[in-house]
Order: sequence, then C-alpha cells, then structure tokens
Amino acid sequence: MIKNHCIRALLKTTTVSILILNSFATYANQSDVSLNAIPVCYDFGCKRQVTVGLNLDEWTSVANWFKPVAADAKAERQQIRHAIGWMEAVIGNHTPTSNDIGQNLSADAKFPGQLDCIDESRNTTTYLKLFEQQGLLNWHLVTERAHRRAILDQHWSGQIEDKTNGKRYVVDSWFHPNGYLPYVQNAEQWVDVPWFSSYGDNYIESE
Repeated sequence: MIKNHCIRALLKTTTVSILILNSFATYANQSDVSLNAIPVCYDFGCKRQVTVGLNLDEWTSVANWFKPVAADAKAERQQIRHAIGWMEAVIGNHTPTSNDIGQNLSADAKFPGQLDCIDESRNTTTYLKLFEQQGLLNWHLVTERAHRRAILDQHWSGQIEDKTNGKRYVVDSWFHPNGYLPYVQNAEQWVDVPWFSSYGDNYIESE
C-alpha cells in the first residue's frame, strides 16, 4: 500500500489550501514558456518556483530524443517519455529538484527540491508545452492536466491527446525520482483506481 500521499483532500487545513491556491495563481501568471524562461515548481503545491534558461547544448540533448521523427503516435509517446525524463535531469542541474525522490513523504525526502503531484504535473505540462512550441510533437496535442479523486485524496498528472483518434494519455512523473522515465498511460486506465485512494500504482504500458 502506498503511504506517501500527494494531497490528503479530507485533511487539508485552511492554511495549506490558501498556500496552494496562491501558488496556482503565481504559476498562472508565468504561463509563457520559452527556452530562456522555463518556470519550475517544487516544495509541494508549487510553493517555490524558479525560472530556468537552457543553453543550446542542454536543449539539443533533450530535443534529440525526438529524432528521427516518430513514424506514429505510439512511437512518439515513447519519445515523450524519454524526453521528459531527460528534461527533469537537465532542469535538476539548475534547481534543487535533483533531490526529488519518488512519491512524497518518505523518511528520505529532502527539502528544498521535493515534488508532490501538483509540482510534477505542472512541470511536466510546462515541458510538454515547450516540446509542442518547439515543433517536436507531430502526433500529439498538450491538454489540461489530468485529475483523479478518491475519498481520501486526489492526484494530478500531465496529459496529452493523440491527434489521430482523440485518445488521451497521462504523463505521470510522480511515482519515480527525478530524471527517471515517467508513466505514459491511457488516461481511462489511469483514472480507474480504488475508491478509497487515488495513489495506487495501476500502470499498464499503453498501446
């Protein structure tokens, strides 16, 4: 059973809720993304945010995961998976996010730099938007973040849509440490978790 919860929806205090709402507003004000200005969240609920710029070598090392151009959407999802993992590693050279371990609150969690699912989903969406902006995505659109809720908690993830059939896939980097490959999973499967907790690892490699 996973004990490292992302957000305890029923146990949130008013103070925590205000902090999270304020961090969302701050993030929304910095929605423009470029290679010279990449907003990066960490320390839970986007409590801390820094802006990172990448040099040409760093960006090329990320963009190379999309070469050669994918022959189909399935192949591009694998490229996305590797590029997100590598992007996390590159960003970790500029921020404390290199300290991030999988999930949230184990005894080994380090601050600054630990990410919850809000941070992870925000950052993943930012990176995906950058890929899209730079013309690296041919088979997918970047959509709003995915969300699943249970009685005890809720969970967020980045999300993409297959242009060929409209199917959606989550890009969930919360389960593993910084720089590891995220889950890329059919959104319908991802949402299908036990009613009492949204943190179950129900990953099935997508078609």
